Amino acid sequence: MVAFFIVSLTIISRLERRTVSPYGELEGAPGSDDPTGYAALWVADALQAGFVLLGWARDVRGSVYKCNYALLVSEDRTTFMVISVGTILNLPMYATWLHTPAMDGRSFNTTDKQAGVQIDLSRNWTNQLAVVPSFRQLLQKHREWLQTLNVLPRSFTPNREFAEFRALRTEHFRSMERAGLIRFTDASVTQFYYTLPGAAKTATWSYLVGVIRGLSHGSLLRSA
Repeated sequence: MVAFFIVSLTIISRLERRTVSPYGELEGAPGSDDPTGYAALWVADALQAGFVLLGWARDVRGSVYKCNYALLVSEDRTTFMVISVGTILNLPMYATWLHTPAMDGRSFNTTDKQAGVQIDLSRNWTNQLAVVPSFRQLLQKHREWLQTLNVLPRSFTPNREFAEFRALRTEHFRSMERAGLIRFTDASVTQFYYTLPGAAKTATWSYLVGVIRGLSHGSLLRSA
Protein backbone atom coordinates (compact mmCIF):
# COMPACT_ATOMS: atom_id res chain seq x y z
CA MET A 1 0.00 0.00 0.00
CA VAL A 2 2.85 2.38 0.87
CA ALA A 3 4.62 1.57 -2.39
CA PHE A 4 1.38 2.14 -4.32
CA PHE A 5 0.88 5.62 -2.86
CA ILE A 6 4.50 6.62 -3.41
CA VAL A 7 4.54 5.35 -7.02
CA SER A 8 1.22 7.08 -7.72
CA LEU A 9 2.47 10.37 -6.28
CA THR A 10 5.69 10.04 -8.29
CA ILE A 11 3.82 9.52 -11.57
CA ILE A 12 1.45 12.44 -10.88
CA SER A 13 4.34 14.73 -9.91
CA ARG A 14 6.31 13.75 -13.00
CA LEU A 15 3.48 14.24 -15.49
CA GLU A 16 1.74 17.31 -14.09
CA ARG A 17 2.82 20.69 -15.42
CA ARG A 18 2.91 23.13 -12.52
CA THR A 19 2.78 26.90 -12.20
CA VAL A 20 5.32 28.99 -10.31
CA SER A 21 2.71 31.52 -9.17
CA PRO A 22 -0.99 30.59 -9.28
CA TYR A 23 -2.12 34.06 -8.22
CA GLY A 24 -3.86 36.43 -10.61
CA GLU A 25 -3.99 40.19 -10.23
CA LEU A 26 -5.22 41.70 -6.98
CA GLU A 27 -8.94 42.39 -6.68
CA GLY A 28 -10.96 44.09 -3.98
CA ALA A 29 -13.20 41.11 -3.18
CA PRO A 30 -13.20 37.30 -3.60
CA GLY A 31 -14.31 36.01 -6.96
CA SER A 32 -16.68 33.44 -5.47
CA ASP A 33 -18.65 32.71 -2.31
CA ASP A 34 -17.19 30.84 0.65
CA PRO A 35 -20.03 28.78 2.19
CA THR A 36 -17.80 27.56 5.04
CA GLY A 37 -16.98 31.05 6.31
CA TYR A 38 -13.33 29.97 6.72
CA ALA A 39 -11.81 32.89 4.83
CA ALA A 40 -14.02 35.56 6.40
CA LEU A 41 -13.18 34.37 9.91
CA TRP A 42 -9.43 34.06 9.35
CA VAL A 43 -9.17 37.36 7.49
CA ALA A 44 -11.05 39.12 10.31
CA ASP A 45 -8.77 37.56 12.94
CA ALA A 46 -5.68 38.53 10.95
CA LEU A 47 -6.85 42.13 10.63
CA GLN A 48 -7.40 42.28 14.39
CA ALA A 49 -3.83 41.02 14.85
CA GLY A 50 -2.49 43.93 12.77
CA PHE A 51 -2.23 42.29 9.35
CA VAL A 52 -3.09 44.36 6.28
CA LEU A 53 -5.29 42.92 3.52
CA LEU A 54 -3.62 43.54 0.16
CA GLY A 55 -6.50 42.05 -1.81
CA TRP A 56 -7.86 38.87 -3.35
CA ALA A 57 -6.43 36.89 -6.27
CA ARG A 58 -8.09 34.28 -8.45
CA ASP A 59 -6.30 31.04 -9.31
CA VAL A 60 -4.99 31.29 -12.88
CA ARG A 61 -4.19 27.61 -13.44
CA GLY A 62 -7.41 26.66 -15.23
CA SER A 63 -10.95 25.48 -14.68
CA VAL A 64 -10.13 22.63 -12.29
CA TYR A 65 -8.57 25.12 -9.86
CA LYS A 66 -11.57 27.03 -8.54
CA CYS A 67 -9.75 28.84 -5.75
CA ASN A 68 -9.53 32.37 -4.46
CA TYR A 69 -6.71 33.65 -2.30
CA ALA A 70 -6.77 36.36 0.33
CA LEU A 71 -3.31 37.96 0.50
CA LEU A 72 -2.20 39.81 3.61
CA VAL A 73 1.02 41.08 5.20
CA SER A 74 1.87 41.49 8.87
CA GLU A 75 2.19 44.91 10.45
CA ASP A 76 5.99 44.58 10.63
CA ARG A 77 6.01 43.25 7.03
CA THR A 78 8.03 40.14 7.94
CA THR A 79 5.22 37.65 7.26
CA PHE A 80 3.15 37.21 4.11
CA MET A 81 -0.16 35.42 4.59
CA VAL A 82 -2.11 33.44 1.99
CA ILE A 83 -5.61 32.08 2.63
CA SER A 84 -6.99 29.65 0.05
CA VAL A 85 -10.71 28.97 -0.34
CA GLY A 86 -12.38 26.89 -3.04
CA THR A 87 -11.83 23.54 -4.72
CA ILE A 88 -9.13 21.73 -6.70
CA LEU A 89 -10.49 18.90 -8.88
CA ASN A 90 -13.77 19.43 -6.98
CA LEU A 91 -12.03 18.65 -3.68
CA PRO A 92 -12.29 21.35 -0.99
CA MET A 93 -9.13 23.37 -0.41
CA TYR A 94 -9.26 25.58 2.66
CA ALA A 95 -5.83 26.38 4.04
CA THR A 96 -3.64 29.19 5.31
CA TRP A 97 0.09 29.75 4.84
CA LEU A 98 2.34 32.12 6.76
CA HIS A 99 5.58 32.86 4.85
CA THR A 100 8.58 34.53 6.45
CA PRO A 101 11.72 35.10 4.33
CA ALA A 102 15.07 35.05 6.14
CA MET A 103 18.07 37.30 5.67
CA ASP A 104 20.13 34.33 4.44
CA GLY A 105 17.82 33.80 1.44
CA ARG A 106 15.81 30.90 2.81
CA SER A 107 12.09 31.03 3.60
CA PHE A 108 9.99 29.47 6.32
CA ASN A 109 6.28 28.74 6.07
CA THR A 110 3.64 27.36 8.40
CA THR A 111 0.34 25.89 7.22
CA ASP A 112 -2.71 24.59 9.07
CA LYS A 113 -3.60 21.81 6.61
CA GLN A 114 -1.66 18.72 5.53
CA ALA A 115 -2.85 19.34 1.95
CA GLY A 116 -1.05 22.70 2.09
CA VAL A 117 2.37 21.28 2.97
CA GLN A 118 4.99 22.10 0.33
CA ILE A 119 8.11 19.91 0.54
CA ASP A 120 11.31 21.40 -0.89
CA LEU A 121 14.28 19.03 -0.87
CA SER A 122 16.57 21.86 -2.00
CA ARG A 123 16.05 23.29 1.52
CA ASN A 124 15.33 26.77 0.20
CA TRP A 125 11.90 26.51 1.82
CA THR A 126 11.28 24.85 5.18
CA ASN A 127 7.74 24.11 6.31
CA GLN A 128 5.88 23.46 9.52
CA LEU A 129 2.44 21.85 9.85
CA ALA A 130 0.40 23.25 12.73
CA VAL A 131 -3.13 21.84 12.81
CA VAL A 132 -4.86 24.48 14.92
CA PRO A 133 -8.43 25.84 14.90
CA SER A 134 -7.68 29.58 14.78
CA PHE A 135 -5.48 32.13 13.08
CA ARG A 136 -4.05 33.45 16.34
CA GLN A 137 -2.86 29.98 17.30
CA LEU A 138 -1.31 29.48 13.88
CA LEU A 139 0.50 32.81 14.13
CA GLN A 140 1.76 31.94 17.61
CA LYS A 141 3.03 28.55 16.39
CA HIS A 142 4.76 30.25 13.47
CA ARG A 143 6.50 32.84 15.61
CA GLU A 144 7.58 30.30 18.23
CA TRP A 145 8.97 28.07 15.47
CA LEU A 146 11.00 30.93 13.96
CA GLN A 147 12.44 31.74 17.38
CA THR A 148 13.37 28.09 17.92
CA LEU A 149 15.25 28.06 14.60
CA ASN A 150 16.87 31.47 15.28
CA VAL A 151 15.52 32.84 12.00
CA LEU A 152 16.43 36.46 11.25
CA PRO A 153 13.43 37.72 9.23
CA ARG A 154 13.74 39.90 6.15
CA SER A 155 10.97 42.46 5.70
CA PHE A 156 8.90 43.02 2.58
CA THR A 157 9.10 46.48 1.02
CA PRO A 158 6.02 48.70 1.57
CA ASN A 159 3.70 48.70 -1.49
CA ARG A 160 5.78 45.92 -3.10
CA GLU A 161 4.79 43.00 -0.88
CA PHE A 162 2.89 41.03 -3.54
CA ALA A 163 5.58 41.51 -6.19
CA GLU A 164 8.28 40.47 -3.75
CA PHE A 165 6.28 37.43 -2.68
CA ARG A 166 6.04 36.37 -6.32
CA ALA A 167 9.81 36.85 -6.62
CA LEU A 168 10.23 34.75 -3.48
CA ARG A 169 8.33 31.92 -5.15
CA THR A 170 10.41 32.23 -8.32
CA GLU A 171 13.65 31.94 -6.34
CA HIS A 172 12.20 28.96 -4.50
CA PHE A 173 11.65 27.07 -7.75
CA ARG A 174 15.00 28.21 -9.17
CA SER A 175 16.60 26.61 -6.12
CA MET A 176 14.72 23.40 -6.87
CA GLU A 177 15.93 23.56 -10.47
CA ARG A 178 19.55 23.95 -9.35
CA ALA A 179 19.09 20.87 -7.17
CA GLY A 180 17.89 18.87 -10.18
CA LEU A 181 14.37 18.46 -8.81
CA ILE A 182 12.46 20.32 -11.55
CA ARG A 183 12.88 21.65 -15.08
CA PHE A 184 11.22 24.82 -16.35
CA THR A 185 9.22 24.55 -19.56
CA ASP A 186 9.64 28.15 -20.70
CA ALA A 187 12.25 30.90 -20.71
CA SER A 188 9.99 33.15 -18.64
CA VAL A 189 10.21 30.65 -15.76
CA THR A 190 6.46 30.43 -15.15
CA GLN A 191 5.83 26.68 -15.46
CA PHE A 192 7.75 23.50 -14.71
CA TYR A 193 7.77 19.71 -14.48
CA TYR A 194 9.41 17.59 -11.83
CA THR A 195 12.33 15.53 -13.10
CA LEU A 196 11.93 11.80 -12.54
CA PRO A 197 14.44 11.76 -9.64
CA GLY A 198 12.87 14.93 -8.26
CA ALA A 199 9.37 13.47 -8.46
CA ALA A 200 10.43 10.19 -6.82
CA LYS A 201 12.39 11.84 -3.99
CA THR A 202 9.75 14.48 -3.29
CA ALA A 203 6.86 12.00 -3.39
CA THR A 204 8.65 9.59 -1.04
CA TRP A 205 9.65 12.24 1.47
CA SER A 206 6.26 13.98 1.31
CA TYR A 207 4.45 10.73 2.02
CA LEU A 208 6.73 9.76 4.90
CA VAL A 209 6.59 13.24 6.44
CA GLY A 210 2.79 13.23 6.22
CA VAL A 211 2.49 9.80 7.87
CA ILE A 212 4.96 10.58 10.67
CA ARG A 213 3.39 13.96 11.39
CA GLY A 214 -0.07 12.41 11.39
CA LEU A 215 0.87 9.62 13.80
CA SER A 216 2.73 11.99 16.11
CA HIS A 217 0.17 14.81 15.86
CA GLY A 218 2.93 17.02 14.46
CA SER A 219 5.43 16.54 17.30
CA LEU A 220 7.88 14.68 15.04
CA LEU A 221 9.43 16.19 11.91
CA ARG A 222 8.16 19.61 12.91
CA SER A 223 10.50 21.16 10.32
CA ALA A 224 10.66 19.56 6.88
